[in-house]
Amino acid sequence: MRTLLVMLLCMLGGQSALAWNGRGHALVAELAWQALTPEARADVEALLEGDLDARGEPSGRDRLTQIASWPDEIREHERANNPAAYRGWHSRTNQVCSEALGKCPKGLCVDEIIVTQTQILADLQRSHRERNEALKWVVHLVGDLHMPLHSGEQGAAGSKPAQLSGKKQKSGSTLHTVWDDALLDAAVKGWKIPALDERPTQPPYSPAEPRRWMLESRDVSRDSVFAGLPGFACGQPTPDQFELDAAYQAASVPVIRQQILLAAQRLAGLLNASLR
Repeated sequence: MRTLLVMLLCMLGGQSALAWNGRGHALVAELAWQALTPEARADVEALLEGDLDARGEPSGRDRLTQIASWPDEIREHERANNPAAYRGWHSRTNQVCSEALGKCPKGLCVDEIIVTQTQILADLQRSHRERNEALKWVVHLVGDLHMPLHSGEQGAAGSKPAQLSGKKQKSGSTLHTVWDDALLDAAVKGWKIPALDERPTQPPYSPAEPRRWMLESRDVSRDSVFAGLPGFACGQPTPDQFELDAAYQAASVPVIRQQILLAAQRLAGLLNASLR
């Protein structure tokens, strides 16, 4: 399993994304692939035949890991002409200090889009292209939903500057981007991933599950992203910037690993239930 992880990190070393970096999305996809039934694997392979990239050109991609970041690619491509393209699709702004759900205008938020794209994926009356793109959306968005800050925010705190104590990092890093990138990379480095039979089991997929997953991730955001921040308390203004000390960084490791494993197992269950 370590060989697999090293391979993914090397293969995707230049990719980045706005929720889990490209390496994180690829890892979720690969771990989900391992948990698919033979029938679901065969359907995934068939759906990836003739895959197109964000420009509508043949991509040559034939593995789940390779298409896991396509939704970020198509968003960036479309935003060149339409800045609002796919706005809201990758997250839902639930406030961690509230039980109320964040807004989801016209059903365009991560949990509801997972449900609608899963319905398209499972519908054999849909075209090959529609089901191919639905597969790519589902693979990516299940990963996004499990990134805590995509399911739980506190005002605009996730967009405030964040510095990792004792670490070099990209200029302009925010609390959100640090969790997407630097903390994720630190969590997967040297990770001995559990064998398939040691990973968390999950209830069968149903359309009610994505919302449950999202609310669980919101609570993870409250308890693991925000609760450990210096100066954070519900009902109080958040600091203008955050210094994330070594203890905070170390505490993020098991959280990120747990979220990746949950995303992978839940994605596998969704695909196994939707493909035949």
